[in-house]
Amino acid sequence: MDNVILETVVGLVFIFGIFAVVVSLLTELVARFIGLRGEYLLRGVRTLVDGQGQFRLSLGDLFARTAGRPAPKPGEPEDPFVTRLMQHPLICTSADKAQIPPNAGNARLTNAQRRRLPSYLSARSFARAVLDTVIPDAAGTTTMDQIRNALNELPDGHLRASLVGLANTAGNDVAGFRRSIEDWYDDHMARVSGWYKRHVRWISLVLGALLVLLFNLNVVQITQSLYTDQVLRGSVVTEATRAAQCGTKDPATCLRDMRDQIDRVRGAGLPIGWATVPGCAAPARCTWWEQRGLAAAHAGLASGLLSLLLVLVGWVLMILTLLPGARFWFDALSRLGSLRSTGPKPSPAAGSRPPAAT
Repeated sequence: MDNVILETVVGLVFIFGIFAVVVSLLTELVARFIGLRGEYLLRGVRTLVDGQGQFRLSLGDLFARTAGRPAPKPGEPEDPFVTRLMQHPLICTSADKAQIPPNAGNARLTNAQRRRLPSYLSARSFARAVLDTVIPDAAGTTTMDQIRNALNELPDGHLRASLVGLANTAGNDVAGFRRSIEDWYDDHMARVSGWYKRHVRWISLVLGALLVLLFNLNVVQITQSLYTDQVLRGSVVTEATRAAQCGTKDPATCLRDMRDQIDRVRGAGLPIGWATVPGCAAPARCTWWEQRGLAAAHAGLASGLLSLLLVLVGWVLMILTLLPGARFWFDALSRLGSLRSTGPKPSPAAGSRPPAAT
């Protein structure tokens, strides 16, 4: 009995891992199509240097077909520093075809324009771009006194206040001032990365919900099938054992290596899809809900509602399995595989010593 339960858990974890990998790849495709990484990097830089920038992206912003004109809101700068900074050669060369869209950071961009934005900017490049834009030749022979004089000539605002504080901390060390800017950028981008992951998580949940409804991925039905069908359970566990090494690979490589395994598992008889349930095969007469397994066949209203509730619970649980991520499930699969195989190694006898390394 314990072995049956363990094999059922292994099969479920394997299916959860496959589902998470597929959704993560679809999410990455959507994020690339709408240029989400570049948009978050741009808004993160704007918030850092101008102190303004909202990370709430409406559907109109994400799928805009025409670029918006600069229209700063009350309290926002008319000419934000981010638009000049993004045109610096150290940043511009990271963009597609080395061309930053006009008014980047100060206007709504289209999907095509967002895809041209750089999706990554190193702290070193950012620091040098800031110094070259605010204080020419700051990376060369410029002294900290010259840097402070240049900072004092900047208009009052978020950038001036931030750089003055970093300059006061650096003392007379120009290299230390540059490193402070790099640390300032890294700390802020760590927060931007968290905002991006939270946004992408919602995209993953929406895509996961669509896949669950499209393919009728029900945790309750899958668990019942794995537990009661020994042949199906054995086939899924066999493929799960082969896929246990996916925990060390990226999702794209993992899915590419598992395509044949997914096809074999799909053909093994998992209750995936909207086929007619066996209890409603001809010549039995069932309603559409009963044929699809959404209600108990030839049962009363209470039993039908209970069956529908179990289906909804199974769908919701399947969507929630996306929250830990594919890496979590394949790491768990590796641990379960070790537990299922031979168990822990016996302890060495007292007084015994391992052979010396040669």
